[in-house]
Amino acid sequence: MITERQLQILNVIVEDYVELGQPIGSKSIIERHQLPISPATVRNEMKQLEDLNLLEKTHTSSGRIPSEQGIKYYVNQLLESKSQSKKSLNWFEHFQDKNQYDVNAMLKWLALEISNRSHYTTVVLGPNKFSRFIFEIHFVRVSPTHLMGVIVFTDGYVEKVHIQIHESLNQLQIEKFMNYLNQYFKQNTLTTMIKTLKSLSLSFIDQEFINNFKQALLTQINDHNEEMFLGGKMHLIDALDVTNVSMIQSILKYLESERIAQFLNETSNDSISVKIGQEINKDLHGISIISTNYEISGDITGHLAVIGPTAMHYNKVIQLLNHF
Repeated sequence: MITERQLQILNVIVEDYVELGQPIGSKSIIERHQLPISPATVRNEMKQLEDLNLLEKTHTSSGRIPSEQGIKYYVNQLLESKSQSKKSLNWFEHFQDKNQYDVNAMLKWLALEISNRSHYTTVVLGPNKFSRFIFEIHFVRVSPTHLMGVIVFTDGYVEKVHIQIHESLNQLQIEKFMNYLNQYFKQNTLTTMIKTLKSLSLSFIDQEFINNFKQALLTQINDHNEEMFLGGKMHLIDALDVTNVSMIQSILKYLESERIAQFLNETSNDSISVKIGQEINKDLHGISIISTNYEISGDITGHLAVIGPTAMHYNKVIQLLNHF
């Protein structure tokens, strides 16, 4: 536990370091913030913070920079003070008027909008397909041995599934099966339907067809489980300095891989989560990820994250994400 004065000094060092991008000295702290204490007192408190691993001394300056642990301490205090100040804003009304049936366009816009407001890179994950609610199911016979299933979800998303069938399967059987699915699984999730298909046995249709449909559905969805939208990738490159520029390739590979989706699924929740450096991945340093959940129109939910250097404007980004 640190004292109130040490916390004040830690806070100004983090904020000045984010703004100036250089080590912060005692003289700079007093001049910029008019603290009613002597430089010697500030230096002593900075030494105490360094002993607690909250500050680091660089080789090129007498000033200090915040450590990852120090930034984490600062962020935790910030999250605690912001937890009671949430204010919901609707950014989507104008956009939804023209794009309410195009979920992908909406989420792509969301990634770019948050990136433009924060000036950092943004990742938005689309809803998990297994949790989406079914609106309607159709089957179209493309050829004697090829059936295409079209699943329309309540949020407007459409999934197409290709199924190999026997020529002996007639149109009446296909329509009966389609009607059965629509009768029992409308307004249910995909997960519910797939679980039921495992044990479903119907007299009017071949069990092998049911199994083929279920397997084709699982294969299709597992191959493309979640859409990911990346906004403002260049913001991250611009924000990295010479000390961590070598990490750009690793960071971009991480953001464009399935690992970021897995990370957000594990860490994002209704509150705001902040992960710094090796908390994200043991091979990464120099970046922070601030994540939360989003909800649009009550039935479109997923995860979003703002990614920037460890020296990022946390206060600004946390206020922005509090609107979600």
